[in-house]
Amino acid sequence: MKDVCLFVPRILCRRRRYILKFSQMLASNNFHSVVNKFNSLSRSRKIILSILLLFAFLYYFGPKLFHLGRPKFTSESADHYIEERIELFSRYTSNVDAIVNHNPLRDNEKYYPPYVGNGVVAVSFNSEEGVFIRLNRALSLPVKFYPLVKVFVSGTKFKDAFVLDMRSGIAYNIEAAQMSGGVMSVASKVYAHRSHPSILAQEIMISNPTRFPVVVELDQVAASGWDGAESKTFQTSNHLGEVVQCKVTTGLVYPEDSNLAVAVSIGTVMLMDNIVSIKPTSTETLHILTSVQYSEPLPVLEAKKLLPKVQVVVEEDLKSILTADPKILINEHTKIWNKLWRTGFSISHSKALNALNGDRINATLYYVLSNVPAPLHNPKTTEAEKKVIMQTLYYPDNCYGGHSTLFANSLWIDVADEDDIARVVTTWMITLEKQGCAAIVKSGAEGVMQAMLLSLGALKFGKDHLEFSMHPKDLHRDLLFHRINYGNNTHLNISVVVGEDNKANLYASLDRNDKPYYACDAGCIDSPIPLSNNWQKFPVKVTDPLTAILYITADRVHMEELKHAIHVKEIIEAPAHEHHVLALHRHGHHFGGLPTLFWVSIAFLILIFHMFLVKLIYNEYCQAQERFTRSRYSV
Repeated sequence: MKDVCLFVPRILCRRRRYILKFSQMLASNNFHSVVNKFNSLSRSRKIILSILLLFAFLYYFGPKLFHLGRPKFTSESADHYIEERIELFSRYTSNVDAIVNHNPLRDNEKYYPPYVGNGVVAVSFNSEEGVFIRLNRALSLPVKFYPLVKVFVSGTKFKDAFVLDMRSGIAYNIEAAQMSGGVMSVASKVYAHRSHPSILAQEIMISNPTRFPVVVELDQVAASGWDGAESKTFQTSNHLGEVVQCKVTTGLVYPEDSNLAVAVSIGTVMLMDNIVSIKPTSTETLHILTSVQYSEPLPVLEAKKLLPKVQVVVEEDLKSILTADPKILINEHTKIWNKLWRTGFSISHSKALNALNGDRINATLYYVLSNVPAPLHNPKTTEAEKKVIMQTLYYPDNCYGGHSTLFANSLWIDVADEDDIARVVTTWMITLEKQGCAAIVKSGAEGVMQAMLLSLGALKFGKDHLEFSMHPKDLHRDLLFHRINYGNNTHLNISVVVGEDNKANLYASLDRNDKPYYACDAGCIDSPIPLSNNWQKFPVKVTDPLTAILYITADRVHMEELKHAIHVKEIIEAPAHEHHVLALHRHGHHFGGLPTLFWVSIAFLILIFHMFLVKLIYNEYCQAQERFTRSRYSV
């Protein structure tokens, strides 16, 4: 080791010489001189230099070389047409209010079934099970009836994508095919109507921009594999006075592991012709309405007796709904969904592996709401029933009573089909019912939305106040709870913001209020602070024993007395979150704001440098040993 140490100064000098030579070589304009000097290097130095140059090349030009990022399309391609149509939803996809799935899925996409429901009936594009109706807490009972019409063109393969517009409760299937002279497209949208809960609606627009007619085949399956079902047809008129032919299929459906049966009748508008010629430079629009009626699970003999009754109801339902303008129907539907989403929740995006983000949260909320009726918007609901529902919504006492559902993995599982959706919905319903929200859940979609919002933040309504009971250590991401119902005309907002000092702060405000409201932080030691339309800031505090971190009430005296009822031993301001925890969510790793590739590059360069240094030391040591041996034994 002593001999090696003697050569270190010489090695450092040589390193400086090599760097100087390499710099001169790069500065030279003579290409042949550069090549010659490169060839003069030893084999090991050539390998090291080549690796460094290759790494730099991949670092700067790799993404372009391997076509990473958004694909490029020609203006006349089917892919370009689909991307243009998807771009119309960019306002919603940017807020994760809509989800896009290409077929096949792209690398950055996660599959969400293009599913629509209204608590009474549900259907999904490309479903292998047909229509789903309610059994117990979810739309989990399949009926072998396929109401959605598919479009085919002989010898032509369509490219397609699905858009699930959760804000409007509509699923879209966008198809396009390159034809001679243009791109032919088929745009199909389907929804389960919110105010007419027995109705499924599909609209198909077939566009032919070419100079030649295109013959398309319309595949309307209807009942298939429904054992024992019988069908009949009848004629009626639509909103334009045109004669429409309808087909009604009626039969029994048997739930698994049960001796009961459900009487089901499904009627749908039949297409006049399954082969249609689309004229050049024209568009054909089709409207297909389907009505679904069914009974509760009953003994088989009782269910059979109800078959004529549900069949009559379906016929009357179709005759009535066909007189409505399709534009009015869809406008009614989207308005109700938009009202449901006025209450909501948002969370800052996390780059941590398997983190719960806005796409999964919004999709789960949507699937649950799609399995819940909205009696408040049903024309058949009486005014007295609506009054009871409104009272329950505005005074949800004792809901919610558990921990935050943000951290319950079983409530946020990935879903692949209608069965998975039914399982998630059932788990959610059981959770809400058992945590004190049974009454508000029975009020329909609005009540379920409020209950889910409360559960996300462990927000609990007591008799005289609302408690925000999330644990301070869990407040490492920005959160927003929007329009929580509190009283007849009061909407409350609560926000969590993690500051630059890594500490979380609470904010509260009112969208509107019919009387003064007050808030206090953990322990309620400080005087109550009145709330208004402006955000009011509160520190996050930790108490011993642990209590809620925020209290809100309209009773000032009650709040002033709370500090005598909470009984805490110690109250301190919550410490700042550890940097590596926040870095994991903000950047996907514990190293801070620089990308992972940067740190990999640094590690690689350090490794190469040390390999190079060890090689130099080894060469000098071996040469020294060889010279020493020759000088010792030479004669």
